[in-house]
Amino acid sequence: MSFGNLKDRIKESPISLVVSQFLPLKRSGSSLVGLCPFHPDSKPSMTVTDSKGLFKCFACGAGGDHIRFVMDYKKIEFIEALKECAQILGLPYDELNKEIKKDPRVEMAVRVLNASLKIYAKVAEAKPEPYVQFIENRKLNQESIDKFHIGYSPGNNAFFYYLDKIPGADGDFARKVAMEVGIVRYNEDRNSYYDFYRDRVMFPIHDHGGQVRGYSSRAVLPDQKPKYLNSGESFAFDKKAILFGFYFAKTSIRNNDRVILVEGNMDVIMMHQFGFNETVATMGTTLAEQSVRLLTNMTKNIYFGMDNDLAGKKAMQKYNADFLAMGVLPKLLSFAPSKDPDEFLLAEGRLALMERIEKAPILLDTLIAEVIPEKIPENTEVKLNALQRVFELVSPLKEHLSATERIVDAAKTLGLRSDSGTILEDYKTYLSRQKEKVHVPKVVAPTVEEKEIQLETEAEARNLHDQKKSLEPVPLMKSERLFLREILCHPEFLTHLNENEILALIGQDEVKKLVQWLVKIYREIDDSEYVAFIKDHILYGNYSKEIVEVGTDALQAHGNRLNDKVIERLLKDYKKALQMDLLKTKRKILVERQKSEPSQNEIDLILSEISKLDKEMLNLKDSP
Repeated sequence: MSFGNLKDRIKESPISLVVSQFLPLKRSGSSLVGLCPFHPDSKPSMTVTDSKGLFKCFACGAGGDHIRFVMDYKKIEFIEALKECAQILGLPYDELNKEIKKDPRVEMAVRVLNASLKIYAKVAEAKPEPYVQFIENRKLNQESIDKFHIGYSPGNNAFFYYLDKIPGADGDFARKVAMEVGIVRYNEDRNSYYDFYRDRVMFPIHDHGGQVRGYSSRAVLPDQKPKYLNSGESFAFDKKAILFGFYFAKTSIRNNDRVILVEGNMDVIMMHQFGFNETVATMGTTLAEQSVRLLTNMTKNIYFGMDNDLAGKKAMQKYNADFLAMGVLPKLLSFAPSKDPDEFLLAEGRLALMERIEKAPILLDTLIAEVIPEKIPENTEVKLNALQRVFELVSPLKEHLSATERIVDAAKTLGLRSDSGTILEDYKTYLSRQKEKVHVPKVVAPTVEEKEIQLETEAEARNLHDQKKSLEPVPLMKSERLFLREILCHPEFLTHLNENEILALIGQDEVKKLVQWLVKIYREIDDSEYVAFIKDHILYGNYSKEIVEVGTDALQAHGNRLNDKVIERLLKDYKKALQMDLLKTKRKILVERQKSEPSQNEIDLILSEISKLDKEMLNLKDSP
């Protein structure tokens, strides 16, 4: 990975992760807002948009990406800002050094892992019986297979034979790296190499930038052990730093303002298959601090969907404390009586899970309820022991109101006679006795060749200077809003549409996307399912707030069907309105261009185009 890839990894991370280290941010719709540090600001005028990776102050005009913010805020050079961003995002400096120096091992590991991905996919395309049986049994569709690059490793050492065909020193190096990343092993007794994964369904593990770093594999043959065989730690794979599925989930996490944390890769895949694309899983039993920080900076709505067994409950309690320490109260997403989300979705379906998400309780409240006996004992010591357990559960929140209120309520429920002040003083004493965990980040400054630094700095400065992207979604024209509401409320319009003709009159991309989908899907769904199906798609299809508002309002009014004559008349009116708004938009753009064009010849040409548009609008207005 080159020096430039370091910048890409920073820019692929939520920009709010960086900005929030220097100033507080509050969520406002799909973005975050805060007081702009680059001018005297009394009300939040700076917008931070993770989906675009940009910050923008609409008062003073300051704006740019992660690195530009740190450069301007700390008044430092590009390289220093780059280092600062890497440290905030938890990128290990030893890895950065290797990547900046273009460590041959890292580059070869990428080549080897990408080659294995293609080979396993090609074998799966041949549909070997064990693979097909597994896919059918787990109800995986082709979209999920393609999205997560699920493959199959045969039992004939196919991958090593591929590496063995690479001639010379390059082949020797490839085989050596393949052993280091754990795809190939060496048998000393037989003096031969063999594929580590054989006759297994392969689930690639992508890092947060989309590069394959390792594998999780599933046995499919009788008596094959172990059931799961996963990549071990290596210079190319640090499982603590990776959330399975995050690369595919990060956009949905931002758009839906929530993340669902589950246990295994199959749970993630099935959640995505059912439309819950904001789902990720931990790699093992540990949730790294940088992962907690990453998720909490993207959303404060954390849902735990661990397996409904003892191990799953223990994991949730452990992760819960990590998020409480960040001031976030996760919710409990129960799949009972099913064991896990995979089993629940196949048995109950998407709508049932949506209902459980809406009703999910705060996990902390559930844990507190479990330590308070149903029948309150008379013994004071038993009551105090229960209260101490409550202290332990809420302690990651320190003296936050979310903690003290729950402590006071628990004391009342237990029937303790001490006043609230005494109870809280006891809690403060408890906190003072806890050992504070002080995290001192290890900072190792990366070394970079002077020439590369200069070139990268100059290129970055030019790119940031030219960056003028808008942070706000394109609003709907009045005609688009009315037309979209009409066809959602009265879908019988869809059978009368000339799709290409209508799409040519719609300027807003989201409206186009939704109309195309409606035309395609309308004939495939039953009338009785229409409202629920369409509402589900709009709410969870990554549409803007304006589209969701129009759609929700229209579906509430869905009911009486219109006859063909009424539809034809209304459709004619809507076409005319759409065309008129489109012409007005074109005219507005030309007027703005006229104000900025220095050449008189160019101004004359623009005025001529405006005149033509005026005539078109007049003719359209007078048309029957």
